[in-house]
Amino acid sequence: MLNDHPEMSPKAKEILFSDSVLILTQVIAEAIYVLGGVYKTERPDITAALHKIAVIPTVQIENRQVVMLAVGEYGESKLDFVDELLYAHNQMMGYSVETFDKALNYKLESAESKPKTDEE
Repeated sequence: MLNDHPEMSPKAKEILFSDSVLILTQVIAEAIYVLGGVYKTERPDITAALHKIAVIPTVQIENRQVVMLAVGEYGESKLDFVDELLYAHNQMMGYSVETFDKALNYKLESAESKPKTDEE
């Protein structure tokens, strides 16, 4: 993603463009954690990098719609990625989310109070 390692970066690219690759949600979460925490990459840059990977034809992402909604929301918010995953499951799958996290509760409640459009 960062193309910053002489051995691992080409290997990662080779893997992504191989016959077929399944990226699990946990791998996305770990990538976000490392990019943001270790490399201090800004959220919009993390989101952009993950969107670039998601459109590679050989790449499959577990629960693609839910995960990519969470990735997009993460890039625009201050919530942790796991909180955005919970939000995305609520929005895409209709799952009920019970949490003590005030910011996530606020986002969930705000989404509930928005009127649905024909496009949603």
